[in-house]
Amino acid sequence: MLNEALLAIGPLPIAVGILLLLVTLYKHRNPATNNAAVEKVAADTVTEILQLPQWISSRIPYIGHVLGYVQDGHGYFAALCSATSLPIFTIRMAAVKLSVVKPELTRDLPKVRHLSLAPLVLQLFKRSLGLGKFSCSLLREEDEMSKKFAPEISRLFREEFIPNKNLRKYVEEIDGYVQHEVMAIGDGQKIFIEEWIFSTLVGALGKSLWGGDNGPFGDPEFVTHLRTFLMNMKKLNAPFDFMIDDKLLASRRFVRERLEEFSFEEYAEKCIGGSADAVEESFLGRVRALCLTHGAAAEGWTDYQILLIAGLGPNVMAASTWMFHHLLAEPELMVEVRKELDEFVRQSDGEIDVANMSEACPLILATWFEVLRSHGGFSLGRYVHEDTMLAGKYLLKKGSYVLVPLRPHHSDRQIWGPTVDEFLPGRFLKEDRSLDELQRRKLRVYGVFGTLCPGRYLAVHMAMALTVRLLLAFDMTRVDGSRTPPHESKDTVAGLATPAVDVEVEMRRRDSACDGVKIRFKSGRQAF
Repeated sequence: MLNEALLAIGPLPIAVGILLLLVTLYKHRNPATNNAAVEKVAADTVTEILQLPQWISSRIPYIGHVLGYVQDGHGYFAALCSATSLPIFTIRMAAVKLSVVKPELTRDLPKVRHLSLAPLVLQLFKRSLGLGKFSCSLLREEDEMSKKFAPEISRLFREEFIPNKNLRKYVEEIDGYVQHEVMAIGDGQKIFIEEWIFSTLVGALGKSLWGGDNGPFGDPEFVTHLRTFLMNMKKLNAPFDFMIDDKLLASRRFVRERLEEFSFEEYAEKCIGGSADAVEESFLGRVRALCLTHGAAAEGWTDYQILLIAGLGPNVMAASTWMFHHLLAEPELMVEVRKELDEFVRQSDGEIDVANMSEACPLILATWFEVLRSHGGFSLGRYVHEDTMLAGKYLLKKGSYVLVPLRPHHSDRQIWGPTVDEFLPGRFLKEDRSLDELQRRKLRVYGVFGTLCPGRYLAVHMAMALTVRLLLAFDMTRVDGSRTPPHESKDTVAGLATPAVDVEVEMRRRDSACDGVKIRFKSGRQAF
C-alpha cells in the first residue's frame, strides 16, 4: 500500500519531465535572508503562529485514500478538492501525509521554502525504473555535495535547451528524423496513432541526444521495449516482482542492458568524434561529469540516462497524441487547421519557420493549448524538508508532501467560463483570431512552484514539427469510424494522461510535394 500511496504524488508538468523538473527546482528559490533568527524558526514557535491544514478522513481508515487513487487516478484528488471549501487540507495515504493545495493558494507556492523534488522522485520511481544504490544516494541529497547537484545541473539544462542557437539545431535535426518516418508511411497504410507518435517523437529525440542511428534509439526493438517500459511504470512500481507481468520486467531489462552495452566511450567514439574535448562538451558528457562531480558513481550512469529519457519523452508524446485525437474527432476543426497551414506553406515558399506559427497558424497553437488544458489533470508534488509555511498561515510539516492537483484549476468556470467542459480551442483566440497570450498564461502544466520547465520550448517545437508533417502529408480517418476521443488512462503516474486505448488510423497521402517542405527555426524570438 505504501507504494500505491507514493504513486499518488505525480511530479511532472508538460513539456518535459522527471529529471528536467528535478534539476530546475532550485533556480528561483527566495534569496537568503541576512537575519538568521528569521530564517530558522523553532518548531514550537511556528506551530503556535501557524495552523495545520485540516485533516480529511476517508471511509476506510488508513487505506481509503489509497484505494480512491487506485480507482480514479489523479481525478481522485480533484474530486476531494471539489468536495471541500478548504483551500488546503491534509490526507493520509497509508503512511504518507499529503497536504493538498487548491488553486486559490497556488500563487503563494513560489514563496515556500524547504521544498524538494529529488527525494520524491526517488520514492516514486525507485522500483519502477529499477534505480540502483548510487543514483538513489544522489537523489536522497544526504550530503552537501549531492545537494549542490540540483542547481548545477539546472544551469546545464537551461544552457542546453533555452538558447535559440541550440533550439535551431535540435528542431532541424529532430525534424529530419520525423520527416523520414512520415515518408515511410505508405498510401492507405494503417497505423496505431499513439504507438507511431511515440516511436517517431521519442525515437527522434533519442537519436538527437544518443548518437543518431548508431545509438540505442536507432534500434526499433529498443524503442518498442522502451515504450512498454515507460507506459507501465505504475505496474512496475508493485512492491514485489512476482506481482509484475514478466513482459514488463523483460522490457525494462532489455532497455537497461542496451544502455549499458552502449557505453559512454562508445557513444563518444561513434557519435562525437571520440576526442576528449568533444566528449566533455557534448550534452551527455556534461550531464555525466556533473553526476560524477557531485557524488554519483560511474556505475549509476544507466540510471541517470533512464531518468533523463523518462522525463524527456512521455509528456510530449501524450500531448501530441491527444492533438490528433481531437483533430480526428472534429472534422471542421481539422479543415480550418489545415487551411491555415496550407496558406502558411504557400507564403513560405516551401520553408516553414516554426517560430512564426503562433502568428501564421494561431488555430493550431490554440488547439495545442486546449489539449494541455483539457488533459492537464495530473498533480505536481514536492517533499517538505523542514517545517515551513504557506501563505503566512499554514504549517507544512517536515517529512510530509505538498500535492497540487491541476484539474481543479483547468476546470474552474471562474477562470475558463461556462464552456469549461467542452473542447474549444477558440478560448485561446482573441476576436481577431490571433492568439490570446493572457489566456495561455492561465495554463499550469509548466509548473506552479516558481520554476518553469527549461525544455518547454523544445517540446512544443517538436510537437509542432510532427503536426505540420502529418497534416501536410496525409488525410487521416479512424478505422472504427468513431469521432469520440478515447478516455484518459488512470494508470498515469506523472504528467499528462495517455489515452486509455490506442486508435488505428488509415493514412491517405495528399500531395507528395509536401515532402520537400523544410522546417526551420530562424526567428530570434522563442515562440509559444
